[in-house]
Amino acid sequence: MDFTTYKPLLWLVVLLGLGAGMWFSLVDRPTKLKWWSFALRALGIILLALALCRPYTKTESDSVHVVFLVDVSESVDLEAATESLTLIDQSIKELKAGDSWSLFAVADGVRPYESVEELRVLLTKWQNGIADDDYRSQSRLADAVLNSRLAFPSGKSRRIVLLSDGQETGNQTADALATVSEEKVDVQFLAIAGLQKAEASVVSIVPSGTVAYQGEMIRLQTTVASNQKMNARLRILHKGVAVRENKVVLEARSDNRFEMDVEMSTSGPSVWTAELIPENDHFPINNQLATTITVKGKPRILILHREPTEMRPFSRVLKEQEFEVDVRGEHGLPESIEQMLAFDTIVLADVPATDLTTRQMDLLRRYVSDFGGGLAMLGSDNSFGLGGYYKTPVEEVLPLISRFEKEKEKPSLSMVLVIDKSGSMQGQPIELARQAAKATVELLGVRDKIAVIGFDSQAQVVCDMRSAGERDSVMSAIDSLEAGGGTDVFPGMQVGREMLDTAGTKVKHMIILSDGQTADADHLGLTQTMADSGVTVSTVALGDGAARELMASIAEVGKGRYYETNDPSSVPQIFTKETMQASKSAIKEDLFGSVQIGDHPILAGYEEADLPFSLGYVMTEAKPTAQVLLSAETGDPLLAVSRFGLGVGMAWTSDLTEKWGGEWLAWEECGQFWAQAFRGIVRKSDTSGVGTRINHRSDNSWQIDIQRKDPNLAPVSGIEWDASIHNESGKMIPLEIEETGLGKYRANVPATMAGDLTIRLHDRVNDKLKVVQYTAGYPDEYRLSSDIPDAIAALTPYQPSLIREDLTVNGSHKAAFHWFVFAGMASIFGGMLLRRI
Repeated sequence: MDFTTYKPLLWLVVLLGLGAGMWFSLVDRPTKLKWWSFALRALGIILLALALCRPYTKTESDSVHVVFLVDVSESVDLEAATESLTLIDQSIKELKAGDSWSLFAVADGVRPYESVEELRVLLTKWQNGIADDDYRSQSRLADAVLNSRLAFPSGKSRRIVLLSDGQETGNQTADALATVSEEKVDVQFLAIAGLQKAEASVVSIVPSGTVAYQGEMIRLQTTVASNQKMNARLRILHKGVAVRENKVVLEARSDNRFEMDVEMSTSGPSVWTAELIPENDHFPINNQLATTITVKGKPRILILHREPTEMRPFSRVLKEQEFEVDVRGEHGLPESIEQMLAFDTIVLADVPATDLTTRQMDLLRRYVSDFGGGLAMLGSDNSFGLGGYYKTPVEEVLPLISRFEKEKEKPSLSMVLVIDKSGSMQGQPIELARQAAKATVELLGVRDKIAVIGFDSQAQVVCDMRSAGERDSVMSAIDSLEAGGGTDVFPGMQVGREMLDTAGTKVKHMIILSDGQTADADHLGLTQTMADSGVTVSTVALGDGAARELMASIAEVGKGRYYETNDPSSVPQIFTKETMQASKSAIKEDLFGSVQIGDHPILAGYEEADLPFSLGYVMTEAKPTAQVLLSAETGDPLLAVSRFGLGVGMAWTSDLTEKWGGEWLAWEECGQFWAQAFRGIVRKSDTSGVGTRINHRSDNSWQIDIQRKDPNLAPVSGIEWDASIHNESGKMIPLEIEETGLGKYRANVPATMAGDLTIRLHDRVNDKLKVVQYTAGYPDEYRLSSDIPDAIAALTPYQPSLIREDLTVNGSHKAAFHWFVFAGMASIFGGMLLRRI
């Protein structure tokens, strides 16, 4: 008999008190009887203390339970995996009557099977048809080994048989095997053949240097593995375009190496991809790998304009000033922070907020605040408030805001918002509709009027036509807008038309928002009637279920604008853009001179008399933190800058096309002036004294070693780093950095951060910013390798006929504490009884 613990024996000190009581007892009983009573009670206490030690009896058994783990991942040849099941059948026949077994398939997790034949049928089906590629994309051998312990019954010897090619995901199998070994679980291994079909993969692409200058030639060494001799083409891609291509012959080995020289054509983080095109191939996923090279050269500017050709003259003068300029259309803004960091400044020349996603605008803000990028906006019909940027992340960065004091001579506006409040608008859509309506109210002047109508199967007046100056009461009414009911826009349009007919303003406008199909009615006839009376109508179709064709026709007949979006978060930008467009008061067009009202290096060497005239601009208002450098004679801002985080925002409320900026483009110093302006806001990340090295660890995480030195190359300790990781989807998580030595620091990037990563390291005290790019490769499962890890190769070879041999004898434990409790209570009761005799 054994005991689980002996700590409860400390309670035996109670016997000292019991003995003292016995010695000094005044009970008039025979001495022999008193001592027997004491002995029985002491024995009872001892037995109860032993019961608390959780005693048990152990019985040995020669029965065994075997867990068979069959690797069915992509790297395994399915025919070989199927053949291995025959060996499992042989092992099962060798088991005795009291033995048992479990069978699991292993890939991205474990799947149990009741019989060998069930798994054999599945593998045969996969060979003859379409396999479960998602499940087979990983080999989680470590998880399988650890999870298989749950299948072992008590009282039997335990053995795991692993049938695999040894190509694991995560490199944690050695730790898992050590864990089960400590638990006396025996593990055997049988190597299954890897993929036999013709296959080739790119193993690595290594540049001769990770930092280069523009125009420098860099040698890229690509290592390719192949399981058969074959012909192939090897290409080097940059920005999706093949810049080099060679015909190569692959030998059946893992270290075919090829070198190609490429010119570093663009500055900034530059991604180069090696692409293999074999004549015979099974997995296309492992035919590409990329590397990132930081290229130093000319400042890079990205300009976005709805009509890129209109920016050609300005682009030309910047190129003459040693800038690299990329002009794109309205949908050309990068979708990731990594792609944005290829540019030093981004210019929104003529792009409305409705053409950008909320995520893109958030990334722009992060690009400036966290990474020190420059953001500039030029005036146009689609800029500032006119472009719907009111209260957006982009406006946070800019030095100017979209609100302004409407001039008295401008025509007053009456606006009716007709908003769908049917049941399908529940949740975020109705909340954003309320937010959009409030933003509209904020942009209207005191002489303007506003009304809000909600509709489901009938119209509901949320806010009567009233002055936009009654802002608080209008906002409060908008908060009462709730979703529920059917969808019929016609009654809402009728009520809105009646309000506009009696509004008494020169400009009348209606905005209709709906996300569903509406009941049949003469919508176009009513819209034509409103258009004939001077009312313009714009429409917003939200989601795929909206009546898009009808909404577009209403906007066309109503001489307004039609918007369609699947993203409810874009509705506020659409409403603010519409409000500014309808008010016809945000643009001034005339001949305006530039008045210098601020001192800044951007203006160094120029007097206001030297500067050309502007033919128009967008009216804005400066933020308290903005530095207005130039204004029109009216006092409205023309050129302003402000710092935002690590970067700078700049606003030029006129434009730089022939529309308003013809005089500027004709000015002989146009290039020098704007080159000086943009150089004042371009990203200037100072990385001197900050060195980094990235190491890939066995658990698929990444370790970044950082070395910090001062200008004299002496190590710098005690740095408080501000660090973060940014992935492709825009997710950002803080990154902890620990000091490991004199001037040495370390950060660990978890394996859960998958995909291409951008790692930001900022020494805030010394204003040193280092950006590290990591380009993700394909999953380890698709690496063409025949090397079996040492921990797996060292396992005992599996032999079906010896499945019961050399087992560690195991037994079952049976609790015995209740017998001690019964005996202890009986002893105590007997001792008490003797005292009473």
